[in-house]
Amino acid sequence: MQSSYGHTSPRDHWLRWAGTLRRYQLDGFARWALDAGKPLAILSAQVLYIGRPFLGENADALARTLESEDELHAFVSFLDEGADL
Repeated sequence: MQSSYGHTSPRDHWLRWAGTLRRYQLDGFARWALDAGKPLAILSAQVLYIGRPFLGENADALARTLESEDELHAFVSFLDEGADL
């Protein structure tokens, strides 16, 4: 699925993000931070959009995940599902 920025859906990045978080044993912290930091998610997304030219496609995908409450909740659920792996 293509976004308006011309890249794939943020969900295409989730498996890689989750794997990296698990590898560094940060998946639990990330779940907590994403749940606790929901009020800052929109602001964080805007900062990532500003840095997009320097930070690349991952920053854009993360910004799109953070700015959508539904996507953010879905990613946290995705991390929760993987916690049992």
